[in-house]
Amino acid sequence: EPLVEVHALVELDVALSAGAKVIGVNNRNLHTFQMDLVQTEKVTEELTKRGLTFHHDDCLKDKKPQLSVCALSGMSSAHDVDRYRNVGVGMCLIGESLMRATDAGVAIKGLCLDPKEYAASQSVSGGAYTGGTKMIKICGLTNPSDALVACRAGANLLG
Repeated sequence: EPLVEVHALVELDVALSAGAKVIGVNNRNLHTFQMDLVQTEKVTEELTKRGLTFHHDDCLKDKKPQLSVCALSGMSSAHDVDRYRNVGVGMCLIGESLMRATDAGVAIKGLCLDPKEYAASQSVSGGAYTGGTKMIKICGLTNPSDALVACRAGANLLG
């Protein structure tokens, strides 16, 4: 299934009209290059208002969501990944922050891709389990050892 990229809600209208099933929300406005991490949340709010199902946790409940949503651009921390996980986003594409990191392996581990790791990092007692993100793609990898770290941290796709 192709990923159809949107930024503004008018682009969401076009994507849905075309029958898109996988929506990638670019948090970077490609006209101004301004980054707005709230953009993905705006799109998920709009999908919810329209009664469209996309929440990745539905897959765990034997429900089939109508859509899949991927957050694109701007994520650089475990908090960023978790904020999207909590609004039902099933995929995150992470690239630039890893390209800029002095040690991509350390940066990948710091993303806490496994929700249990994120919960543990937020609480001494380990915290409660949060439903996991279904797919994480790590871009910008340049050597096999960093790719291995990404796989062990829970990444599904590498680039």
